[in-house]
Amino acid sequence: MEPTRTEDALEQYRNEYLRLKSAVCDRITGLPAYTLLIDDLRTLLDVRRHVGVIHVEPVNLGIVESLYGWQAFDRTTAGLAEALLALPGTDLPGSARLAAGSVPADRFVVFVPDGPSGTEIDHAILAELAAAVKLKLDAALEQDAAAAALSPRLLVRTGYALLSEDPFYRFERRLHAAVDEARRLPERRAERRDLAWGEELRKMIREARVRTLWQPVVDLASGAIVGFEALSRGPADSLFEMPRAMFALSGRVGASGELDRLCHESAFREAAGFAPAGKLFVNVLPETLADPKFSGGAMRDLAVATGRKPADVVVEISERAVGGATESCVAACAALRAGGFAIAIDDAGTGAAGATLIDRLKPDFVKVDASLVRGIDANLLKQEIFGSLVGAGSASGAAVVAVGVETAREAGVLRALGARYAQGYHFAAPEPRERWAP
Repeated sequence: MEPTRTEDALEQYRNEYLRLKSAVCDRITGLPAYTLLIDDLRTLLDVRRHVGVIHVEPVNLGIVESLYGWQAFDRTTAGLAEALLALPGTDLPGSARLAAGSVPADRFVVFVPDGPSGTEIDHAILAELAAAVKLKLDAALEQDAAAAALSPRLLVRTGYALLSEDPFYRFERRLHAAVDEARRLPERRAERRDLAWGEELRKMIREARVRTLWQPVVDLASGAIVGFEALSRGPADSLFEMPRAMFALSGRVGASGELDRLCHESAFREAAGFAPAGKLFVNVLPETLADPKFSGGAMRDLAVATGRKPADVVVEISERAVGGATESCVAACAALRAGGFAIAIDDAGTGAAGATLIDRLKPDFVKVDASLVRGIDANLLKQEIFGSLVGAGSASGAAVVAVGVETAREAGVLRALGARYAQGYHFAAPEPRERWAP
């Protein structure tokens, strides 16, 4: 039976409705775009001075999608939306309205008309509510086994602002400005904080106050120590004691090159004082590699001056840090290899380049990141990813080093998967040179 003209029209209206809905309502979370709440928010402001705006944004979600696919992206956003929807009436006032910050949703917006017990909303109350939302959503990500297994780790960033009426401006523009202000608040705070911390970091660099700890790299088959990685630390009990915080800040304040040179120069000088056995693994940033003085002879001069043969030195370059600088890294690594140094790709499995970078650099070692190693004995997905890195390393002639090994079960699985070397607390913690001196 042929469809009637009325049925055709209804089908057309239905399709138009679905297209419109997909543009203004997120299909995965079911949340509307925040612009759909304009009339509701305007009505709320008829009897209030302000409505609070909390902006919620998962950090690293785009990288997760590029590494694990859109399914991981959708699963994560759905889980965050579910956790967020459970907050009104508990960590948020029951009057809170939830919306998607964009469609498709990769961030969220919470509108808070009232404070606790119906009090008027203000910045102090909003700050407390935003902090509570962050704690709850970070905990939800940690408790979700699939999300917790992702690398890089997902965290939630929150900001807040007050929305109010102004007769001189169109309400829609006021709304967009408030959401944008809430979104940018964490960035502005970080900029002010970095200015102060940057001065402290530069003073630390000028005074050469970095320490070197040494962690052995062992042969998984025999347990013998084949070398040591030099791990830089800032002053004990300071903001810069942990290298990730120290180097992250140095990148933001433009001091990465100075800090990197200080760290590997200190490592070479200290190694000369106790001459650790086997290979010396030294981390170098891609921007340091790009300096012609470094690959053109500065590294060799440093090694020779401290009694170390270039053949005994492994220069580590982080896959995570290479980014779009693959070509310059390839050229710099070729120059270092011509000078007798060995090359390692560090943090393998965390960047977007993956096997392509291994193929281009042809490293001597591939050091697989601890995020893929930890718990690998009970995680089939991690085993599959690790196996693919072993395959890529074997194809290019590289030996695989598993980093962050904490248990005997992990070590056994890693050896079975093809890892040749390993380092981690299962074998030894990073220690000062006195621990390893003969």
